[in-house]
Amino acid sequence: MRTSAKTAACLLCDDSGWKPAADGRVTRCDCRLRARGTTLEEGAHIPKRYSRCDFGTFQTDLPDLIAAEHQSLHTARFRAMRFVEEYPNDKTGLLFMGPTGTGKTHLAVATIRGLMEMRGVSCLFCDYRELLREIKASWSPTVQATELDTLRPVLETEVVLIDDLGASATQTPWERDTVAYILNKRYSDELTTIITTHLIDKPSPAAEVPEPVSAFARVSRDRKEADRAMRDDTLGARIGDQMRARVHEMCRKVEINARDFRDRVK
Repeated sequence: MRTSAKTAACLLCDDSGWKPAADGRVTRCDCRLRARGTTLEEGAHIPKRYSRCDFGTFQTDLPDLIAAEHQSLHTARFRAMRFVEEYPNDKTGLLFMGPTGTGKTHLAVATIRGLMEMRGVSCLFCDYRELLREIKASWSPTVQATELDTLRPVLETEVVLIDDLGASATQTPWERDTVAYILNKRYSDELTTIITTHLIDKPSPAAEVPEPVSAFARVSRDRKEADRAMRDDTLGARIGDQMRARVHEMCRKVEINARDFRDRVK
């Protein structure tokens, strides 16, 4: 009885995992990178809410967008895609900043998904507040995992996404020390960190130099109240000015200036 020959699933490499390159050598085939990317994504702990976030689903052309919003979203996506293309030649991370609901997390998840699928890079999604809760939970004598067990993946994974940095309105000294330890350790080990935050990129009030007040530059009481409230929502006020400076050493800032996407949908 005649048996049919087995057909290779990949026509480029004949399922060998290697394909010919332009210079006559061989290189890793895309099919193996995709397979590795699938495996890596399972260990990246991306929340189900963001399971469909990639560059293709990041919308920059919604009907009600004004020109400035469209340009901001388009530029942010371009810079994130360029980052994936250039990694690991340039391992400087990204700092996505902008108001709530403008797609920062979507774009950050798309970035690590691109690194896993196209570059075979190990990545980890880390929610800022959830991480702090997990570390505190590890202190309980009934929990087997230690604080080091909880922190090790965050400290050692090649690329880590820290989502919503500084989200806690009241920062305790322990929280600041923990953030400082994570950022400094990853900086020292030259590991790439991607960060999202809705906070304003300004120093804490204590670090600001007061502007001289002249007779022609009086500020109303309402304006002063608003400025005072905004200072509590600055990156420097939440994580400390030293760590804000460290973040700028580790990452390139990508600002997204647009309205809350969820309000537009409603």
